[in-house]
Amino acid sequence: MANNRLREIVRVFSAVGLTGLKERRKGLDEQTVPQKLRAAFEELGPSFVKIGQILSTRSDLLPEPYIKELSKLQDSVLPLPAGQALQAIEAELGQPVGRVFRTVSEEPLASASVAQTHRAVFLSGQEVVIKIQRPHLTEIISEDIAILLRLSKKMPKRFLPSVDLREVLLQLKESLAAEIDFRQEAQAMLDFAEKNQSVNCLAVPQVFTDFTTRHMIVEEYIPGIPINHYEALLKEGYDLEDIGRKLMLSFIKQVFKDGYFHGDPHPGNLLIHNNKIYFIDFGIMGQLQDDMRASLNDVLYSFTTQDVDGMAKAILTVTEADSSLIDKVGFSQDIEQMLTKYANLDLGNLFIADLLTDLLSVSQRNHLKAPPQITVLGKAVLQIEGIFRELAPDVNLMTLAKHYFIENMGQDMLTQVLNRESLLIELFYLLKNGKNIPRKVNELSEKLLSGRLLINYDIHDYSKRMRSLQRLADRFVLTFIFMALLLAASILSFNPPFLLLAKVLFLLAGLVLVSLLFLIISSRKF
Repeated sequence: MANNRLREIVRVFSAVGLTGLKERRKGLDEQTVPQKLRAAFEELGPSFVKIGQILSTRSDLLPEPYIKELSKLQDSVLPLPAGQALQAIEAELGQPVGRVFRTVSEEPLASASVAQTHRAVFLSGQEVVIKIQRPHLTEIISEDIAILLRLSKKMPKRFLPSVDLREVLLQLKESLAAEIDFRQEAQAMLDFAEKNQSVNCLAVPQVFTDFTTRHMIVEEYIPGIPINHYEALLKEGYDLEDIGRKLMLSFIKQVFKDGYFHGDPHPGNLLIHNNKIYFIDFGIMGQLQDDMRASLNDVLYSFTTQDVDGMAKAILTVTEADSSLIDKVGFSQDIEQMLTKYANLDLGNLFIADLLTDLLSVSQRNHLKAPPQITVLGKAVLQIEGIFRELAPDVNLMTLAKHYFIENMGQDMLTQVLNRESLLIELFYLLKNGKNIPRKVNELSEKLLSGRLLINYDIHDYSKRMRSLQRLADRFVLTFIFMALLLAASILSFNPPFLLLAKVLFLLAGLVLVSLLFLIISSRKF
C-alpha cells in the first residue's frame, strides 16, 4: 500500500512539472515551483490538501511565495458515501444513532478535506449540525508525511528552492495531532464565546460537549444568511453598513483587546441571524500575547508618525532573526521606502491588508521570519477587510478604528506595556546592570581626564562616506588656492613692474574658481 502511494506521489509531482526528482541536471524555476506544488497537493487528495493548509499558516517554515500559493488550496472535495458517514458518526457516539438523534441527513451540508457536516435533530427536537472527520484521516496524513520524509532524503535541493523540506516535514509531524483534534476546535468555540459574551452583536453556536470527540463535533444549527448574500440581508431589513461596522469593531476587539481571534473569517463562516453575527468553523484560531499586541500597536503608531527607527524596532520585536544576517542600513532604507509609499495616502483609502503584506515583504527581504500567528492574522485581516469594504464602502476604516481605541483600549494598552512579566524582566535587568553604574562612571571620568578616552564610531557605507569627504577636501584645497592667488594678484597689481604677473595670477585664480564651481555643480547632480 505504501509503495503504491509512493509511486502515485512521484507520478503526480512529475505530471505537474516538478521534474527535479528524475531530471536532476535540470534546475527548476523558483517563480513557478509554488504553483506547481499547489497543483500537486490538490491532485493528491484530502490529506495533502490539509497538509498544505497547515503549512500555509507556517511562515516560520516556508517563504512567502509558498505561503500565498498554498493558501489558495481548494477545500471542496467529494463527500463520503452516506452509509460510511453514518458509520463514522455511530462509531464516535459509541451507540446507535437512533438513541441520540431523531434524524440525520444523509446529504451533507458541506464536504471538505478534513470533515463534512450533516444536519441532524436531537430526540428533544433541537436542530444541530454534526461535523464528522473523514475516517482514518490522521493515519493517512501520517503515512503521507512519512513517505515525504523518505523522499526528502533523495530530493535535490533545487526541487524546492529556498525550503528546508525535511525540517518542514518534521515540524509538521509534531503539530499534526493537535491540528486535526476536534476537541481543540470545540474548546476554541467555548473560549471565543466567553471572551465575547459582552458583545451583543456577536454570537457562537452552542457546543454539545457530551457528544464531542477527537473526530466529531455536535453544535447548534444556525439558520442564518451568509454575510455576503446582500440582497437576502436587505430583504430581511438589515442595514449593511451597520453590519460592516459591527463586524470590523468586533474583529479589532478580538485582535487588540482579547489577543484571540477567528483565523478564517471568510463569508461562508459568517452568518447573520436574529440581528447577530454568528462566527462558525473554529478550525483555525489566532493568538497574540500581550508583548506581541504591544509591538503591533508600535507598528501602527510608527506608521502613522512615519517613524523609521520606531518601525524598525517594532518589526524586529515581532519577528525572529539572526542579527548577523541583517543589513541595518538596507533594512532602514526598505522601511523608509515603504513608509514613503504611504506618506501622501489618505488613511481612509488605506488597506490594512496591503500594509501587512508590505511589512511581511520587508521582513522577508531582510531575513526576518514572521511567527505563524502573524501569518494567520494577515490572512484574517485580508478576509475581514474585504467583507467590510463591500458592506460599508463609505465608512473610513482608520477613523472607525481610532474611535474604538480611544474609547476602549487606553487601559488595556497600558496593561500590555506595563504587564507584570515585562516589569519583572526590566527590573531584573536594572538590578543586574545598575550596580555597575558608579564604577563605570568613575572609569569614564578617569579616562577623560587622562586623555585616554577613545570613541568608536561605526560608519555605515564607508566607501560612500569617504568619497564625500574626499570631495569636501578637494573643494577646501581649491578654495584655499583661489584665495591665495587672488590675494597675491591683488597685492602685485599695485606695483607697476609686477603688473603682468598680477594679471597671470588673476587668470589662474579665475581658472581655479571655474574648477571649483564645476566640482560643486557636478556633485549636486549625483
